[in-house]
Amino acid sequence: MESKLSSILFILTFVLTLTISFSIQASDFFPDFYFVYEVVEGDTLSGIAQRFGTSIDGLRWANGLHDDLIRLGDELIIPQKPVKEIPSLNDRLNPNGSNELNLERIPRAVYIRPPMPEVDLPRDKVIIYQIRRGDSLYELAREFNTTTAFLQALNELDGPNIRIGQRIYLPIHNLTPRQAVERTISPEEKDILARAIHAEARGEPFIGQVAVGAVIINRVLSRNYPDTFRGVIFQPGQFCVVRDGQINLPPNQQAFDAARETLRGNDPTRGAIYYYNPNTATNTSWVQSREVTVIIGNHVFAR
Repeated sequence: MESKLSSILFILTFVLTLTISFSIQASDFFPDFYFVYEVVEGDTLSGIAQRFGTSIDGLRWANGLHDDLIRLGDELIIPQKPVKEIPSLNDRLNPNGSNELNLERIPRAVYIRPPMPEVDLPRDKVIIYQIRRGDSLYELAREFNTTTAFLQALNELDGPNIRIGQRIYLPIHNLTPRQAVERTISPEEKDILARAIHAEARGEPFIGQVAVGAVIINRVLSRNYPDTFRGVIFQPGQFCVVRDGQINLPPNQQAFDAARETLRGNDPTRGAIYYYNPNTATNTSWVQSREVTVIIGNHVFAR
């Protein structure tokens, strides 16, 4: 009888000791709150671990990561103490082993987000852009030479998530004038540019077609001409293909390729804003006061 009682007391003592020990370990690892950090450009898992005085293994476990891959905008739980012995989630919520959820054991989240930059841009330094399939705030930030934090502040966004069809502001103050044209041209104006290239330079070598497109872009960027493709191309007395209706011919793929190439910044004319074909032009006296920059195919380019 005494032996049986001693065995029972030993088992109860062992269970009580184990329960107290686990409770201390669990409370040490799971405090009343935990930090949640939002990933920004340039972050790595090792860098975040070092910044917050934790381990990479601890970050992986706390966030269910199988590798070190993290993405912009991810929210990572930051362990408050080094991970030695990791209790299970069920033990964390129900240390007594019951099936009922112990709400008192659930810590609250404290979010750590980078400070938003101050944004003060004039209206002529921003454009309105409609989100398309495949867009991300990170890629748009790279394309416009800025940061996602700046785009979030500019558009008063709580995070990096965007949806198809959403309209947002994009800054162009960090772009060169040609980069701004490339990134802001509408599909309609791109079609007009390809039509002008096709009408003016079909039959010319590809670089000659790119050169014609470059002249049109140079005029768009010049203070002496309209600031839109339609305005430049349809300016009275400038392009004969508008007068004779050739501008309405559907452009081929090469014309679209030439338009895309010149929009990317390829200017074989060295800044020309004029061109003419000496074999067909009826009046070339005006070119005598202009600097000829290059001859490509049948066209002479000047500025």
